[in-house]
Amino acid sequence: MSDVTDEELAACVATLQKLHGEQAHEHFQSLPRFKSLRTALIPLIADLRAKFFHGNSTASDNSRQERKRAKKVERARQKALDQQYVNNTKLRAERIARLAALQTQNPLLANVPDGVAADEPMLLKEKGEEEKKEEEETEQLHYHRACYACKVKFRKLHHFYDRLCPSCAELNYKKRLQNADLRGHVAVVTGARVKIGYEIALKLLRSGATVVATTRFPKDAAFRYVKEQDFEVWKDRLQIYGMDFRDLGVIDKFMDHIEETHGSLDILINNATQTIRRPVHYYKHLIECEVAPVPEDMTKVNQILRGNANLLGNVSGESDSVSVNGTAMVNTSGASSTATYIGSTSAPASVHLSQMALVSEDQHSTETEILFPKGQVDNNQQQVDLRTSNSWVQKINQIETMELVEVFAINTMAPFILNKRAISLLEKSSNERRFIINVSAMEGKFYRTKTPNHPHTNMAKAAANMMTRTCAEDLAQKDIYMSSVDTGWINDENPRDVAVRIADTHNFQTPLDEIDAAARVLDPIFSLHQEGNTEKPLFGQFLKDYAVSEW
Repeated sequence: MSDVTDEELAACVATLQKLHGEQAHEHFQSLPRFKSLRTALIPLIADLRAKFFHGNSTASDNSRQERKRAKKVERARQKALDQQYVNNTKLRAERIARLAALQTQNPLLANVPDGVAADEPMLLKEKGEEEKKEEEETEQLHYHRACYACKVKFRKLHHFYDRLCPSCAELNYKKRLQNADLRGHVAVVTGARVKIGYEIALKLLRSGATVVATTRFPKDAAFRYVKEQDFEVWKDRLQIYGMDFRDLGVIDKFMDHIEETHGSLDILINNATQTIRRPVHYYKHLIECEVAPVPEDMTKVNQILRGNANLLGNVSGESDSVSVNGTAMVNTSGASSTATYIGSTSAPASVHLSQMALVSEDQHSTETEILFPKGQVDNNQQQVDLRTSNSWVQKINQIETMELVEVFAINTMAPFILNKRAISLLEKSSNERRFIINVSAMEGKFYRTKTPNHPHTNMAKAAANMMTRTCAEDLAQKDIYMSSVDTGWINDENPRDVAVRIADTHNFQTPLDEIDAAARVLDPIFSLHQEGNTEKPLFGQFLKDYAVSEW
């Protein structure tokens, strides 16, 4: 205010300061001589109270602030309880406990809980025993969550899932435990060593099917299956073959072998895929197992690898060694091997190809070795990968040409050849219905928002989806039912540090595990084998969350 001089302002402040203190304040409120000052101050006090105390007295405002603080504390308490309730759901709790145990031996393992939950209820059901009733009390959250599948908001937690609303959780858990009578069915499952493919193969085996499984590392896969508690029940119905789908020429030889050994086929699951490219160092820990003789006390391994041994002999012309042939989509003639110690062994070409240096990060260097610390493995006994960037976060100008070729060979061309060759075998089946499932992903959908990352895997999945759209209707006339199936979100594909940050910041875990993914893949088959089923087979569709979805 320009009409108030500095001297007047100083005098006013000095006067008000004299009124501080209990006695002075009492005189100010009671003596008549201060009435004019009190009257002059009332409008100013009202303005200040409205501004600082919302029109209340200081006592009322203090009370309001205290209520606000208490409410904030209560909100924090409720959120902490919600997090506790969420972390106590079975899928999350088992992942957290397993991660803690793993990290004692693998300190460089990312602090990202993932992997499958125990499947005892499923095993009981598949053995024909009475399923245990879930008697656990489910919790009511204080704050709503959005359902991963249907997006509906919910507060009632399921005992197993934390990201599914009650109705979706009930459906998913029922499907998770679903089985079928597939005795007399022969199924080929590609990429069946770990994760989704492994769980698909187990579900088929436990449903009575004969399973032909493919993987680049057959001995490692065999050791995994042998450890299953019910291995003795289905061991005679499993054969494992070593194949690298970058070597397209071997697929025809493999299918010739299937025709010779089985005569017909009922189910083909095209599960093998390359999403994140791993350099040769990532697979080094598997080589020793693949080239070493099977221990004498593990003869069961040889039993489920005998078909692979026969195929090795047929392809190479001799049973004691195999060389990388000229049929590989990835031309290895000018590539160098980073594992010369493999030498001449009975390992299939797929093992040799895993050590071929094809892109820059495959080249040996101390810097690269550090990113794959020896002896450090994850939940699936896979090598820990400390890279700060991978295929999932790379844009078109960052993808090497050979990786593009690999992705299309594995994700698109190999399934095409397998499907082409399988048709005649499927037609020979004595079973009424035959199935081809092309395992897909949301990356292959056109009607979905896209980031600029991993364009090559998006393209390959979209191409595989087009194969389903193009071929399914014609095949259905032959009682061969082809569908594409999204597995659901089971892994965070981000580089280690990014995945850790997301998990820590948001208490994040993927909403589903590999058993859920396998259940989705097999549902078009299993659902038709349920008692009282009247539905017709699905074909030519993209299936997500057990329902038809847009392409």
